[in-house]
Amino acid sequence: MKKILFLCYLFTLTKFVSAQVKITGTVVSATDGKPLGFATVFINNTSKGGTATEGGSFNIGAVVPGRYELIASYVGYETVSNFLDVNTEDVHIKIALQPKATVLKAFEVKRDPKREANIKKFKETFIGKTEFAKTCVITNDELLDIGYDNAEQALKASTEDYLVIINAALGYKIRFLLKQYVNSDRNHTISYYGYAFYENMTTKKKAQRRLWAANREAVFHGSSLHFFRSLINGNTAAEGFVVNEIVRRQRQRGYVKDTIVKNGKIMMDSDAYSDDSSYVNYRMPTPLLPIDLMKPSDSLVDKYELHCENMLMVSYIKELEANKYARLMGRLPRQQESMIRFMQADCTFSKDGVCVNPLAMLFSGYWGWEKVADQVPYDYVSTSP
Repeated sequence: MKKILFLCYLFTLTKFVSAQVKITGTVVSATDGKPLGFATVFINNTSKGGTATEGGSFNIGAVVPGRYELIASYVGYETVSNFLDVNTEDVHIKIALQPKATVLKAFEVKRDPKREANIKKFKETFIGKTEFAKTCVITNDELLDIGYDNAEQALKASTEDYLVIINAALGYKIRFLLKQYVNSDRNHTISYYGYAFYENMTTKKKAQRRLWAANREAVFHGSSLHFFRSLINGNTAAEGFVVNEIVRRQRQRGYVKDTIVKNGKIMMDSDAYSDDSSYVNYRMPTPLLPIDLMKPSDSLVDKYELHCENMLMVSYIKELEANKYARLMGRLPRQQESMIRFMQADCTFSKDGVCVNPLAMLFSGYWGWEKVADQVPYDYVSTSP
């Protein structure tokens, strides 16, 4: 099992305040200015957006002030990403899409005997292997451009159009334009990024709506999104999180005095980013408080800065691990534990707990096990008090 999930969604920043505005505009062809009817326009990794009209116009309402990544796409045209700063007034934007370059080349059509196996591995490491993942289906996996790169020892995949993912457990239809997926055997990492639009599924059955709502709450609680929001709000303990610093040291023979880790406990657990046997991880005994890690930005409005030079172990004590995950680890279920390894010491977050640069963090442990089937969009608002 890969012990690290390298989540590299392109980011979306929002801010939960009472004021709401609209993002409107038109999508046109950059070559002749003609409207592109029924283009897809949405705010990345959220449930806000949809299909433009026949005349290429779109209207995204109930948008709160913040910074957003607006995605526009149309068949035969290059997908465009626009970053918008939304304040207290409606925003109007004209989006021009460039036609994709047509490249004609001779090629021989050959059946890849490993394609089915590669797709199976992709689904397990992209959708996941949880109970919710069992009912999560990609309806058009034939779009996947997938294959194993022997030189880089990695399974790679991408798509030219949107994968359609039906998450029956959470009630979402997800359209995911996969720009890059890399499952590296050499680095023991899984990375992917792209553009995701969450559409709420509909039903007349009240019981089904209640079940979707309950399942969404279940996957949100204990997630990385829940954790970073609680860290910003300064209530990690009340929300059920315990945070410990993990100091990593290169393994050496004999006794080596180290004042920093003298009280630390050596971690032997496979969850603890222990792929490299040349290093030892020490878990510091004193839990960290939100004030130790997160503070308002001095230069950016409504942004927060997290500073950590080591790794963090995040424990969620309000819920045990899933039985399936515990069996995979070869033990009985215990409190959920996830590891964060920072690729840079300083990370900027929006008020709703979204990292400006998601490439700055590596997740392992429980967060590394839960994948697309167990995720809610960035604009999800918990119904719990």
